[in-house]
Amino acid sequence: MKLVHVADLHLGKTVNEINLLKDQEYILQQILKITVEEEADGILIAGDIYDRSIPPAEAVVIFDRFLTELSEKGIFVCCIGGNHDSGERLDFGKHFFENRDVYIEGMFSGKIKVIEKRDAYGSIYIHLLPFFKPIQVKAYYQDKKIDSPETAMRVLLEEHSVKKDTRNILVTHQFVTGANTMETSESEQEILVGGMGQISYELFSGFDYVALGHLHGPQKAGREEIRYSGSPLKYSFSEEFQKKSVVIVNIKEKGNMEIHSRSLSFLHDMRTIKGPIKKLLDPEVSGQENVEDYLRVCLTDREELVDPAAKLRMVYPNLMELTMEKNQVSEEKDYIIGRKEKTPMEMAESFLKLTFGEAEEERMKCLQALLEEGRQEL
Repeated sequence: MKLVHVADLHLGKTVNEINLLKDQEYILQQILKITVEEEADGILIAGDIYDRSIPPAEAVVIFDRFLTELSEKGIFVCCIGGNHDSGERLDFGKHFFENRDVYIEGMFSGKIKVIEKRDAYGSIYIHLLPFFKPIQVKAYYQDKKIDSPETAMRVLLEEHSVKKDTRNILVTHQFVTGANTMETSESEQEILVGGMGQISYELFSGFDYVALGHLHGPQKAGREEIRYSGSPLKYSFSEEFQKKSVVIVNIKEKGNMEIHSRSLSFLHDMRTIKGPIKKLLDPEVSGQENVEDYLRVCLTDREELVDPAAKLRMVYPNLMELTMEKNQVSEEKDYIIGRKEKTPMEMAESFLKLTFGEAEEERMKCLQALLEEGRQEL
């Protein structure tokens, strides 16, 4: 049986006030094309279908179209809810969809749902476990000690029956870690900092393959058969250098599995360009760039600029972020660490140098006058 593993679609997401729906529709069509080219039997979607619990209508429409096209091509779907999804909303119509070989487990129900599929090698069991919080598991197993995601997962797996002589796949959306440090991005930092504990990959020894969602970088967790597919699109500049892909899993008889990835291309890439504004606006330079990409521009100009964002957007319409390179690193350190020892005017001078590259005499005179006026009022 051949399966495609994807996750973290985040449909309906906006980044820096730019709606990514056209990019998402483009990438879903690409995933569909790959799934057909690979002659896959099914697709596993490991959570975070939508970017928020109440997704925009347009996001629901393109996901509905995606599921319909998969179903019409005879490709079954196994889909779970992630921490960004509303499990209750995702579960709407789930029993009806099962008649079309679309299996959705949006909300944690206290147990792990199992779907049985068959191929030339016999039965294969796909276990669907949507995102959960420890307190949700505790509500079903009050006599068990559950104080972290790992203890919650351990209890769920202990209470769940797995036929070890058959092939078993788990689809879940949690922060599962291997022996090495996992690659994370800004997209997951809020969850990690917020206390979402780690779950050891060693808990999943009973499964032949574990399809994970949550981390946006494609990577394995502990062993080759426990993987994050990663998000199909870049959703922050911390993901700029990630190679986005989908995972193709070809499961033959038990113990015999082939795994490879298929790269994805973008309608708009997300990347950083750097240099003085004059150079970046030069047609000879911009003509070599895909100016429609989602860009973070780092300007290296030392002098003060007037409305650089507006000028840049005339050439780069999808400018997302604009930063100024800080040339006076030592000044910045001095300004922050030494502020208790400096006078207000010295601090102001350091700030102006840090921001504009120099502290103009006229600005300093204005600040001095304001400080004197403030002292007199005090």
